[in-house]
Amino acid sequence: MVGFDKVTIKEFRLIVMGWKNKIYLSLITVIMIMANSSCTKEDMSNCKVVVGFIYDYNILSANALENQADQVNLYVFGEDNILVQQCTNTELLSNDFKMKLSGLKAGKYRFVAWAKSTKLSNEQADFKVPSFKVNVSSINDLIYVLKRESGIQQHELNNMLVGVTEAEINYDKDLLNVSVNLKKVNHKIKIVILPVTPEAELDVADYEFSVIDKSGNGRINYDYNVLPDEQIIYRPYYAANLELDDIGIIEQQEINKAAVVEINTSRIMEANAPRLHIVKKANNKEIVSLNLPKLFSLTKMEDHREWSLQEYLDRQDSYTITLFFNNDTWMSGVIIINGWVINETEIDL
Repeated sequence: MVGFDKVTIKEFRLIVMGWKNKIYLSLITVIMIMANSSCTKEDMSNCKVVVGFIYDYNILSANALENQADQVNLYVFGEDNILVQQCTNTELLSNDFKMKLSGLKAGKYRFVAWAKSTKLSNEQADFKVPSFKVNVSSINDLIYVLKRESGIQQHELNNMLVGVTEAEINYDKDLLNVSVNLKKVNHKIKIVILPVTPEAELDVADYEFSVIDKSGNGRINYDYNVLPDEQIIYRPYYAANLELDDIGIIEQQEINKAAVVEINTSRIMEANAPRLHIVKKANNKEIVSLNLPKLFSLTKMEDHREWSLQEYLDRQDSYTITLFFNNDTWMSGVIIINGWVINETEIDL
C-alpha cells in the first residue's frame, strides 16, 4: 500500500479521481443493463408478454390441448381492434405450451387464438380462416367458416378450437402472463343401427342419414359465438356394415350385425334445434326424426347439473347414438347414447 508520506498532493488527487471514475463507470453500467432489460415509458420494445393456451372446456374439465391440436395461431389486436401482431407455433404443442411476444406498447389488447389438428390433409377438413395483415386487418373480420358444397358438409373435420381474452400492459412490470381459454367448435356423431332380430336384413346403403341445421351453424365468430348462416345439411363421412364384435356397444350375442355412420358437425346450438333424419331410400320414407339437443340432454349426468344444456353440448365433443330397427321401424322405447340406456323417449323429440 502506498504511504501518504511518499505521495504528493497532486498524486493523491489523481488516485482519488481514479476511484471516482471506476465508481461512475460501474453505476453507468448498471443503469445501462437495467435500461436494456426492463420496460420503460420511453421504450417498450423489451417488454415480454407470455401467452398460454388452455383447453379445459370439455367434459372432464381438464386441459387437453396437446391431445386436440398441433397448431396454434395467435392474433393480438389493439384498442382500435386493428391487428398489431400475429404468430404461429413452430414447436410441438404441449399442455404447458406458451408464446412469448415483445414490442407491445402499454395499453389494452385482445388476444385471439385458434388451434387445430392437422392430421387430415383434405382441403375440406379445415374451417376457412381469412388472411390477416398487421396494422390493416380488423378483429371484426376474423370469422371461421365451415366449408360446404351447395349447403352440404360431408367430410371429416380437423379439430377446431377458438378463444379470446383481454389484457392490459402496464409500465410497472416487464413480464405479463396471459391465458387464452379455448373452446372446441366441432363435434362427431356416430349413429349405430341394430336389428331387433338376428334374421332381419340390414344394409347401411339402404338409408340416407343426415343432421339438418335449418338456422345454420357454420360461421363462428372470433369469440365462439355463432353468426347468422344458411341451412346446413351434414352427411356421413363414414358408413359401413359391421359385425357386432367390431362395435362392442351392447351384449346381445344373438345380434351379429349393425349399420354404422359417422357425421362431423360444427357447433351444436340448442336454439337451432338441429335434427337427425334417417330416410329409407327405396320409398323415401322418413324413419327417424329427432331433436338432437333434446336427445343429448337426457344423458347429462348429475355431476354436471350446474351446466346449462348449451354448455354441456359445447363440452361434450362426441356422441354415439344406438337405435334399434325392426323392419324399417325404429323401436323408440330404448335409445343408447354414449353407453347410457335412455328409456324416456316418450317425451317430444
